[in-house]
Parts: sequence; C-alpha cells; structure tokens
Amino acid sequence: MKKISLILVTFFLIFGASGSYGYLVYVYDADSSNSESIIVQDEIVEEEGPETSENQTASNETEEPEDAELPFEVVGIYKCIDHDSEQRCWQTHVPDDLDTSTSVPLIVDIHGYSSNSTNHRGLSDFDSIADEFGAIILYPDGLTSQNPWDTDAHQGWNAGWCCGRPASENVDDVGFIEEIVSISLEIYNIDSDRIYASGWSNGCAMAQRMAMESSHIFAAVGCMSFYLLMTPNNNYSPIPVMEVHGFLDQVVLYESSVLSVPTNPEAWTDPEAIQTGAIENLYEWANLNGCTGVTPDFNDLQPLYSIQGFSDCENDSQVRLMTIYAAQHNPYAKDVGGEGPGILLPGTQGLVQSSYIVWDFISQFSK
Repeated sequence: MKKISLILVTFFLIFGASGSYGYLVYVYDADSSNSESIIVQDEIVEEEGPETSENQTASNETEEPEDAELPFEVVGIYKCIDHDSEQRCWQTHVPDDLDTSTSVPLIVDIHGYSSNSTNHRGLSDFDSIADEFGAIILYPDGLTSQNPWDTDAHQGWNAGWCCGRPASENVDDVGFIEEIVSISLEIYNIDSDRIYASGWSNGCAMAQRMAMESSHIFAAVGCMSFYLLMTPNNNYSPIPVMEVHGFLDQVVLYESSVLSVPTNPEAWTDPEAIQTGAIENLYEWANLNGCTGVTPDFNDLQPLYSIQGFSDCENDSQVRLMTIYAAQHNPYAKDVGGEGPGILLPGTQGLVQSSYIVWDFISQFSK
C-alpha cells in the first residue's frame, strides 16, 4: 500500500449549540483499512406511522401516480414490496413544486445501524437539497436484527462484513435497493444518468457497496463515516466516490475500523477489517478507479475541514476524502435526534454543511 504522511495542525475554539467545538493536532499515515455505526432506534411503524420530520411534507405520503396498479403497497408514509420473502419498505421525498416535465436526479440516502428512514431523513438535509435543486430522494429501511450483545433490535445493512443479521445472513440489500430504484424510474420522471447514493455509517458502507456492485446504475456516491467493507467486484466500472469523516469519530475510528470488529463475526477472519481507515479507504478507491499519482492531486484546506483526493482517474471519475477536524461520528450539520446513544452524537452545529458539500461533488457527474 502506498504511504503518505501529512501533518496538519489546527487550533481553534468555536462555541456553538453544543459548546466548545474543537482543538486538533492532525497526523496521519496512509496504512490502515473498515467500521460501524450507532444511532437512534425506532421500529418501522405501520398504519399509524411515525411523526413527520421537519423537512417532510404531507404530499410525500400521498403523491403517487394514479394508475390502478402500483408496483408497491402503501403502508402509511412508506412504500413496501416483498423482496426475498421479507417486507421491505422505504420513504420517498418529492418536492411540492417539482417540475414533472423535466427529468430530475434521484438520490438514495441510507440510514445507519440502529437508525431508520425517518430519523435519518430528519438528520441528513437531503430533503432540503431536493427542494432547492430539484431532485427525488429515496430513504430505504434496513432489516431489523437482534444480536446477542444488544438489548434491543436494530435496523442495519449488509454492507459486507457489517452489520448485524443482514451481514451475517447475507441479506440481499443490493437487490432491494436496485429494485426500488427501478420502481422509481417507472413512476417518476427521473434522469437515469443522474442516480446517486449517500448514507451514514453502516449506510455509508452500504452506499459504497452499491458503488462497487451497481456501478452500472449509480453515477456517483458520496457518504458519511464508514468505508468499503467488501471484496472488490470484477464487474466494477469506476465512478466518483467521496467519503466524509470526522477526525474525532469515536464509533468508526478515523484510522481504523477495529471498534466494529468485535460485534461483527464476519470480520473476525478478515485481516482487512481492522486495517481500513479513512486514508486507506481513499487510496483503495483511488486504486479501484485507476487514478494516477502516488499522492493526492486535489487539496482544499479550509479552517474547519479539508478535502483531498485524486482527479485523474478512469472513466473521468474522481475520489475524495473530506476530513472535518473537530467532528465526531456525526458529520452532519444537525445533532442526532431522539433518545438513547444517538444524543451523544452532536453534529457540526451548521458550521460545516457536509451534505451540501457532498451534493456539490456528486451532482457534477452523470453517466
């Protein structure tokens, strides 16, 4: 593995909604290699449905084509299908003033382990991005699993060796997400050349799995706080990939995914599982995308974050790593809502608008 050492010293103190925001001495080395997520748990609610998030509009619950035969069942605010003998559900955000005569981008935004589509929807700001720029967002729900070390059941994704039952039972989450994209292409005026994926933590690892296994569908992927956790696919065709990571991440460490290994048996026999970190993940994608150069050719240093990456890659693809110096596991602008361990995951208090930065990156690209 190529090595690169960078030293970045940043000293700042910012008072936001959650108090003092950061102090950092930043040193890294390129050899590392993957990790997990914790957020707030809410079970999928059936007919009565959960409360709508602040960005959720009533039209999202009912605005569907009027054809008699819909390829899904409407369950409250969810659309549901039967996939591999499991009921699989998702939410859709369609802006009220969307111009239906023009094809628009589609973004699949994937929640983290122990979260769900509703909580993630209120966190990631992609509803606001869709309203501002004209896009449709899908928020899929992972399957629930009960692990021996958990007191509660949690929703998760089969992103490779993580996380929970979906990973240990090799659940076909790739097929599920591909199917809801296909359904959306049938019923909405979507630009099939501008389909993107994002997500947080376990959902970020899942988004990167979609990049790897479904590169024929997705134009670009940009996500938060996890790494590629699977063996590369020979059918992969390079697409742009961006990962955002808080340097102070206490769940998926910036330098290694070792904290996720004990609770994911699939990782116990995978030596790569304890090696992958943010820098190694950047270099792995650069290698997969056939990028030239041994050091990043793109370096954007800002007071609160940096973006580094490779721009000269196959298929006109690019690779980026955004490091938010004082961020923890939640690099979004907002704090995680709800109760439980999620309340210990503050966001950037709006000082870094990471979702908009991801959108600025992925929206440049089309098939």
